[in-house]
Amino acid sequence: MEPLHTSPSIEIKRITNHILYCNWVGPQTPESITTAGATIIQIVKEGDFRKVLNDNARVTGPWNTSVPYTLNQWFPAMMDSGLKHFAWVYSPNIFADLSARRATPINNIVKSFYDYNEALSWLAAKP
Repeated sequence: MEPLHTSPSIEIKRITNHILYCNWVGPQTPESITTAGATIIQIVKEGDFRKVLNDNARVTGPWNTSVPYTLNQWFPAMMDSGLKHFAWVYSPNIFADLSARRATPINNIVKSFYDYNEALSWLAAKP
């Protein structure tokens, strides 16, 4: 994987020409989520990424205060940027998991997983 961006809260890497990997790490704050969210949107636009593997397996704790931003601003902006498929690996941490479930839009673009390899296989099979 080619590293594209690293901060204390997220690592963003290119898996393939069209699959972006976003590895969220540790506790998340509204600031870390909005800052990383803007970075992801920019990378998706500039890199012509159509698929994202959003990995929350290493997220610890709740981030439910950012659910409205994620649902109402970030996902629409991602779709406007060309996103076609979004595999979301949920955290084993119950509080992070509940936040992600609340933030997951109900549509044909997003599918949730608990396993990285299953998420990657699903994305790779998508056109």
